[in-house]
Amino acid sequence: MTAERPFPNPTPEKVAAFNASVPRYAEDDPMFWEPEQLQARRDELLQRQVGWLAAGSAHYQKVFADSGVDPDSVKTTDDLRRVPVTTKADLMGDPDSFRLQMPDFGLYDLTYATVYTTGTTTGIPTKYEYTTHDFFGCLDSGRRLAKCNGLAPGDVVVTTFPVSPLPHVSSFGPWLSMAAGVAVTSAFTGMVYPEFPVHRPASEAAQLIEDVRPAGLMGIGSFLRRMAQDAAANGRDFSSIKVVQASGEVMTSSMLEHLRRNLEACGATDVHFSSSYGCTESGVGWVPAVPGGPMYSTVPEQMMLEVVDPETHEPLPDGERGLLLLTHLNRRGMPLLRYAMGDLAAITHERCPETGWQGEAILVSSGSAHVTRVSDDLLKVKGTLLNPQVVHQVVMDVPGVLEYRLVIANAVEGDSASPDVMRIEVGLDPDADEAVWTETSGPDLVRKVQQATEVTPELAVLESSAIYDPSTEFKARRVVDSRTLD
Repeated sequence: MTAERPFPNPTPEKVAAFNASVPRYAEDDPMFWEPEQLQARRDELLQRQVGWLAAGSAHYQKVFADSGVDPDSVKTTDDLRRVPVTTKADLMGDPDSFRLQMPDFGLYDLTYATVYTTGTTTGIPTKYEYTTHDFFGCLDSGRRLAKCNGLAPGDVVVTTFPVSPLPHVSSFGPWLSMAAGVAVTSAFTGMVYPEFPVHRPASEAAQLIEDVRPAGLMGIGSFLRRMAQDAAANGRDFSSIKVVQASGEVMTSSMLEHLRRNLEACGATDVHFSSSYGCTESGVGWVPAVPGGPMYSTVPEQMMLEVVDPETHEPLPDGERGLLLLTHLNRRGMPLLRYAMGDLAAITHERCPETGWQGEAILVSSGSAHVTRVSDDLLKVKGTLLNPQVVHQVVMDVPGVLEYRLVIANAVEGDSASPDVMRIEVGLDPDADEAVWTETSGPDLVRKVQQATEVTPELAVLESSAIYDPSTEFKARRVVDSRTLD
């Protein structure tokens, strides 16, 4: 018999009892190994990984030659410090050079899935390939992800991740849960395609939740918030939900509280919220034991993180924020060493006191966010460098805001010589009184953004659907730069 779910208020004892009661979770799990055992396994896998790169990666063959690093000398993860950082520009410039070409390729080295990035600064998607070997590694991580969220075989999960026109790593989501024996059904949300009308509106997703009565719910945070808002207004019954996994964008504490409040109005109480972190190139997630707590890797033996100084690339101590790097330890498709994912973060190697998990974990280091974007995503507005993530944190913590969009434009449309204008368009919670909000919270929002960015924004209140419509967009587009350049 499955023990009581350990979340949302876990203790090491409750977690151990839950894991022991589920045969698929009772295995020898690296998330609970002693540091010395995990380090030994990592070093072993790293040596094999570097050997594969030296033999079959055109990109890393050149990196090793240019940097004077002998691949055979990379014996431990500490030795990685001699290997130059790999940037997104490197990967975007020539993705095919990262694809392993090995003489001993076999059945498990075939390309199982090709996915694409969606959030690059150029707007041009970059392909990333997973072999069968890699995909099975992701499935292993999915089994542990369900375990980390307190889901068990026999549970049902509804996924609201959109069926996207662009093959995306989020499409792995149902498979990851099914690896744990969890049943998954999709709401088939996403941008409408008139040729084949397979997509469903948010209202049908809410109806599916009522009909199926799932224990778990997953999706992009902005979509879940909107759906929960409408569901509460329409008296939906979501009382079966015990676990919500929101990803795809930074969920501030206010955003999570808004989601929690509306789910409670639908009867979902004592819900465990897991706002996970991941990227196209990882295929696996980092999850917190409690909202706002450190995010731990579900597969610390498959990949590792480090934090370095953004300028010198020198390693930084635990707790100090810097450039976040990802290293694959067991990949056969497009493996990456010291890959800068484009985020700033701080990590810790302390064991999780609530669960007993270990391995490096990502700390909250900016407001209520675990990560912020690096300067590659900064915008220059009126001569001032502006970080859109700072605006996100400020705006989404203002009461009454349901959606927003940051628009940068020329004061005179089409005239590149005219001054820059920064406009924040907001969509309000239906419960908010627009007139009162505009008189009170609106000026407060403008003041806080000005203090955080040194740029005074214009403010416009729009219908939320005019800012983000789940039927036409993969996820909310937070930044629009419409300036005409010389």
